[in-house]
Amino acid sequence: MAKKLIVTIVALVSIVAMVLPGCTGGGGGGVSIPYRNDGIFVQETIGGPETLDPAWSYDTASGEQIDYVYERLINYDGVKTDEFVPVLATSLPTYNATAHTFRFTIRPGVKFHEGGNLTAEDVEYSFERAMIQDRSGGPLWMLYGPLVGTTGWSGNFTEVDQAVEAVGNDVIFTLGGGDHWQIPFLQILCGGWASIVDKEWCISNGEWDGTPGDAENHHDPEATEDYLTDHMNGTGPWKLQEWDVGNDVTLVKNDDYWGDPAPFDYVITKQVEEWTDRKLDLQNGEADLVYVPRQYIDELEGWTDLNVYKDLPSLLADAFFFNFAIDGNSTWMGSGALDGNGIPTDFFSDVDVRKGFNYAFDWDTYLNDILMGEGKQLGSPVVEGLYGYNPNASKYSLNLTKAQEHLEAAWGGDVWDKGFKFTMLYNAGNDVRKAGCEILKDNLFKINTKFQISVLPLDWGTGMVPELVTGRLTCFQIGWLADYPHADNFVVPFMTTYGAFSGFQSYGSPALDAQIKAAFEETDPATQLDLYYALQEKYYEDAPGIMLAQPTGRRYFTKYISGFYFNPMISGNPGPLYHMEKSES
Repeated sequence: MAKKLIVTIVALVSIVAMVLPGCTGGGGGGVSIPYRNDGIFVQETIGGPETLDPAWSYDTASGEQIDYVYERLINYDGVKTDEFVPVLATSLPTYNATAHTFRFTIRPGVKFHEGGNLTAEDVEYSFERAMIQDRSGGPLWMLYGPLVGTTGWSGNFTEVDQAVEAVGNDVIFTLGGGDHWQIPFLQILCGGWASIVDKEWCISNGEWDGTPGDAENHHDPEATEDYLTDHMNGTGPWKLQEWDVGNDVTLVKNDDYWGDPAPFDYVITKQVEEWTDRKLDLQNGEADLVYVPRQYIDELEGWTDLNVYKDLPSLLADAFFFNFAIDGNSTWMGSGALDGNGIPTDFFSDVDVRKGFNYAFDWDTYLNDILMGEGKQLGSPVVEGLYGYNPNASKYSLNLTKAQEHLEAAWGGDVWDKGFKFTMLYNAGNDVRKAGCEILKDNLFKINTKFQISVLPLDWGTGMVPELVTGRLTCFQIGWLADYPHADNFVVPFMTTYGAFSGFQSYGSPALDAQIKAAFEETDPATQLDLYYALQEKYYEDAPGIMLAQPTGRRYFTKYISGFYFNPMISGNPGPLYHMEKSES
């Protein structure tokens, strides 16, 4: 799914994440956690990776594993999102404003896990392979914007080839999209999609052969056609040992790592759907970090042997999305007609349906009872902490009278008279999203007993994602985590014709795409702010979804884990594992 950008240096806002002290120690009555798994970091969470291919990945579960195995040219400096450190580059680049280029010198002496030597040719190949692949709903629009000035693969290999060039031990990137991409491009280079792969290894395993003639053969492949879906060969501190799809991902320490040795011999991510099982494993010391649904946080308040980090300021927007053009093969539409037993494929194309659903949602219950007060309502996709955020953006509120008025008007009165029936889905194990679906379902039923919605879970990687990308979901709830910290990185996936969510909703228009492009490229800060405010009002008026909340985050580690810091741009819950450690003290 897609993500977002920044603007000029003038407009950039630094997001400095604060890590609050852990709740370690305390009075009696707490739970004592035994020491387990020496040299092993064990995480238990819900939902596994969709893929292990950096060019394909656009979800946090996949991105987390990619972060441990692959590396980029640069990365964020600690908690900062506007300062960087070199990784596979020897130093940070300077920008040549005349040539519109960044030049990186590649670190010598680095080896891939399978034994190949890192070269500038590998870096060029990595970016060109990703841009050629440019799979539907993937992240590569972020590279096309700054490097080419377009939104994706056009079939013209020359524009891709000219954007990235290996010259000796250097790699030169040309910003064909314009100078306003300077800082956003550096932030984009910190994402998993900018990971470096081994050219020779990829080609030997059936990936793009590096020639123009083979490019189209590897554009927008199915995941099953991609060798890197379940094989990894990076330069990072850990390498893949096994991915048991639907269960565990096991990484093992890379003994030949070019940097300081990894702090854990193994990193194991377990997919454990039931909270009671995760809680027991945390208590017994079998897990070092577990996913804790918000409704259960009180169950851990008396535990004395935890490092707890609270009020972590996420750059995350949760929302419902309405599909304006549901795929005709969907099995979630009931009868497929507006006859009381289903909905038609274009059911949500009627704005009165969408506004009626918005007025039927109860944010007070959602924020206070489901999020336990740890979040705030959003009126638009642009979250607090980003340049362009409007604190006074228009918001819907629970109003069943207004909901009824809109639903009575929907589809010429047929919605009210005949009712509807369909299935709404959420990713299995996410009890917050389940509760959000139930709130909407129950309130619509209160308005009219002919309004019937079933709520069902699907596994994220094997269920939700395939249904999403094929357009078969009716109304779906997903969260969006920043790719780079700017309003553009939220309005693009939520509002453009090619966005990660809006593209699968069939929402957006060329005119709206042009408005979003103009806002991003505007160099006058005051004018730019006005443009982003207007886009946020446009989202409210069109109501293509239900903006839910921007939650704050928590992390629950055993007391043996130290070194955690919070950067909202790091994928997954464990955070900066390479900078963390485990001890008995």
